[in-house]
Amino acid sequence: MLQYFKNSTRALQAFQVIRFIAMFAIGVGMARLGFSKEEIGSYEAILFISGLLTTFWITGLIQALLPLYSYQVGDDKTDNRLFNALVVVLALTFVACLMAIVFRGALTDFANLNGNLPFYLMVLYIALSTPSTLTEYVYLLKGKNMLMLTYGFITYGLQVLFVLLPVLLSLGVECSVLGLILISALRFVWMLVVVFRNSTIDFSCMFIKEYLHDGIPLSLKFLVSTSGLYIDQLIIGHYYDSSTFAIYRFGAREIPLYTILTVSLSNSMLANFGRGDHLPKILNTIKVESRRLSHILFPISILAVLSSKLLFGFIFGDAFKDSAGVFMIYSLIVVSRVLMPQTIAQGLRKNGAVLTISIIEMLLNIGLSLLLINRYGIYGVALATVVVYLIEKILLIIYNRVRLKIPASAYVPFDVIVPYSFILIAAFLLSWLLF
Repeated sequence: MLQYFKNSTRALQAFQVIRFIAMFAIGVGMARLGFSKEEIGSYEAILFISGLLTTFWITGLIQALLPLYSYQVGDDKTDNRLFNALVVVLALTFVACLMAIVFRGALTDFANLNGNLPFYLMVLYIALSTPSTLTEYVYLLKGKNMLMLTYGFITYGLQVLFVLLPVLLSLGVECSVLGLILISALRFVWMLVVVFRNSTIDFSCMFIKEYLHDGIPLSLKFLVSTSGLYIDQLIIGHYYDSSTFAIYRFGAREIPLYTILTVSLSNSMLANFGRGDHLPKILNTIKVESRRLSHILFPISILAVLSSKLLFGFIFGDAFKDSAGVFMIYSLIVVSRVLMPQTIAQGLRKNGAVLTISIIEMLLNIGLSLLLINRYGIYGVALATVVVYLIEKILLIIYNRVRLKIPASAYVPFDVIVPYSFILIAAFLLSWLLF
């Protein structure tokens, strides 16, 4: 069993599954153990605003670091790359905290954060939790997969305990947030120890410049990508009332396993890029792992499509049965998720091209959503999302073939994806006709 997790991809996937289970357990625990909707809303608002201010750039910087770390080979005694990456992350974390303070009024009104204590607890959480994201990726870069999983089990296990214990003791949501801050402080200290054990304290303006050169386009790419989801919701809100908006929101969601497994695969592969002589092996690994993921994700998607009407009626009630149609369409996203051309482009540090294609995707999404909403309503917006996600991957495949001379057959398991896609589409059409 332990041998299975010595593979860096599977270790990172397992780590992200641990994280998801912990967050899910906290949500269920808060709802079941006595917190009111308002208290849960305050807790979720802190997480939401923190993510809004930090997720796009910390994701971009991490994905820029993974292949960059391989490009510049060094040893721990003279290697200052992790230290300088930490300097950049800490600087941007400070900026995020400052932006939160500057725009406090807008943020608190938007998320209903009332009072000084919740707001400043949120700022403290941002300051501690954001840099700590580096820890698991340092373990990934150093090949210390079992330490990564140990770190995940300990810290996320403690997070569930520290956040839910105040609920059991009826101490209020502020104490749960303090528990979250306490575990974030532990992660922050752990991160400092891990970074300083694997890097020297030595500023390098050259590395920071190169790091930002790679990281800024990726950060903007993730900002553009996530904005598409909000644009879809703005379009729905403009054309329909709040009840229809709620129906769309309930259905417009992916199965969490999609992003957990595919993003972890992509990130683990980015850490292996940088050495040209290893490229054929990396491409083959992406192909093998994509095939393995396809055998997991496509059957789940097919089952989800076939059972969505029954499940939505059972879980959410008849009022949200139309959400099942949106969810069925969203389940088709799995076709684009198992395609990994972005990993090739990012691994070879063609981040400008990735950003450009992401902007094209956003513009297509807006245009297609406006076109299809008039004909198919909220289902048209969902369909536009699925289509533009696939177009983005096709454009990246074309870019890899034309500019990088890497054919799709080198990293895409068409022998599995194509038949699975036909089965999924057939299941979708059958369910849609019965819907």
